[in-house]
Amino acid sequence: MQESLAPGSPVLAFPAEVDMASAEEVRASLTPLIQAGGSIVIDLSAVTFMDTTGVHALLQAAEALAGRGCLIVQGANAEVTRLLAIAGMRSARPNIHIIDPL
Repeated sequence: MQESLAPGSPVLAFPAEVDMASAEEVRASLTPLIQAGGSIVIDLSAVTFMDTTGVHALLQAAEALAGRGCLIVQGANAEVTRLLAIAGMRSARPNIHIIDPL
């Protein structure tokens, strides 16, 4: 998990696979950013596989940020974008923003 605290919103790059095996690492990486509040950019460009555990981690993070910040999800490949769409992520929480690939 790679984190950048450059000026602006922190960016958290998720690992190649976001599933039950990596879920705790994902949650642990999100925790200090959630506690700080504000916008958090989630970079999914390295993610080759995500299951519902990853979706759930994003939903939990957005819920924990409620009223104090938002998640900006970017860089998802077609397969992960499809999973996020099937899971209804765009409408699940008003503070989740998914940036479509160009």
